[in-house]
Amino acid sequence: MEMPTTYVVYKGRVPGVYDDWEDCRRQVHRFSGNSYKGYPTRVEAEGRYARYLAGEMRDMRRNRMKTMAFVMMVIVTMLFMFYKGKMKKFKFGELFKKATTSTGRPSRASTQIRRSYNEDVIAPSFAPEEDHGAPNASSFPCYEFLTNAGILDDFFTLVNRAGLATYVGDERGQYYRLTKVFVESFKFHNTEYEPTVAFKIYDIPVTMKLEEFCFALGIAPVGTARRIDDNPRDLLELYRGITGDDCRTIQRGKIRNIQLPAIKYFAYYIGTSILGRENTSNISSYHLAFLNVALTGETPYHLGSLIARRLSSRGPIFGGTIASRILTHLDIPLDSNDVPLTPRKLDIAAMKSHHFVTTNSTIDNIVYKMLFADGNEKEIPLPQQGLFNIDRQSWSLTKEVVEEHMKIQEFHQQHDSENVEPSYDYTVTYPDVSSSTYMEPGRSSSYYEDTTSWGPWE
Repeated sequence: MEMPTTYVVYKGRVPGVYDDWEDCRRQVHRFSGNSYKGYPTRVEAEGRYARYLAGEMRDMRRNRMKTMAFVMMVIVTMLFMFYKGKMKKFKFGELFKKATTSTGRPSRASTQIRRSYNEDVIAPSFAPEEDHGAPNASSFPCYEFLTNAGILDDFFTLVNRAGLATYVGDERGQYYRLTKVFVESFKFHNTEYEPTVAFKIYDIPVTMKLEEFCFALGIAPVGTARRIDDNPRDLLELYRGITGDDCRTIQRGKIRNIQLPAIKYFAYYIGTSILGRENTSNISSYHLAFLNVALTGETPYHLGSLIARRLSSRGPIFGGTIASRILTHLDIPLDSNDVPLTPRKLDIAAMKSHHFVTTNSTIDNIVYKMLFADGNEKEIPLPQQGLFNIDRQSWSLTKEVVEEHMKIQEFHQQHDSENVEPSYDYTVTYPDVSSSTYMEPGRSSSYYEDTTSWGPWE
């Protein structure tokens, strides 16, 4: 009997396919009603998981149809009973008239100026904002930077908890026209019973269920697909927890306020690849929903719906990796005339532009810029595994803790540098006696004094 090498978590914290038993165990350990199974090959495991998802969707569709039939029957009965008594009091059509309410508050479109999140005064856009410009390539992680910064293991821990291992490891080509047409045509229809996405692959219109969209991206279709409220309490608490109790709201928060470098790098990756249409400076509820899954393993938010909402919004065009994965999933051939996009990595140069490291940092000498809630900033050389660890009880640090750690580290470095071979040329002075000079063996006293002061040897 072949030993299993790949595991499928059917019911757990983050359902999906895992190549490592420890990753699988973390998803099912102490999870009530868990279900998982091992398979000898990844191909078989992915096939079984795909069939399981298809069966789940069939059962869900069947249950929804039954529920819809019952609800419709109740609604029709209630409407009939209501209008049977009410319509006698009105002439035909009067019941459907609606009085218009007036308000003194100007509409958003009529506002002449407004404040942006960075407090700069900008002119409004009266027409709906459209996609514009050339498509931008999604970013890939830079493993050399992650390794030299000492955050590679923590970064992939976050990736695995968020169920993004398949997506992050996919560095396939991205293409100009494919990405532009896909993103500009993307629409998300979040109906209550069967959310769908619609888009174009070149000139081919496609409508796809949200579950299938998630499967194509390698993301588990779990959690609620409802729109996230403004400043939800759980995400606001998470933001304050990873920024050292930054009191700003989510909309005005910045990714650079995150204190632990692995968490901050993961947030920049989300903002430049998966949610690539997002401002890479500001942090949003979408970022925090991904961070919530990555840090806690809990899945209250449907990550696929967040990606779909971001793609359906307007602004600069990102999403090359997503478009390429969908192209492969639908087995549509690539246009031979399409132009590849230049790959982008979150390397040392990119992290300088994000103020992640100092401007004089090099790949062999990385100096991290840590920002505190009071606005003070401290430069810390990386790696610092003892200081920056995502498995610590708190995901932020006080200035006092950081300074104490750096003092202890400096003391040990100084102590280690003093651990050298001692010099044998030194003078010892004792009280009430003349001083004596210790001479290194093998050398005459003339090495220490002028030879002319010494008489000839007898």
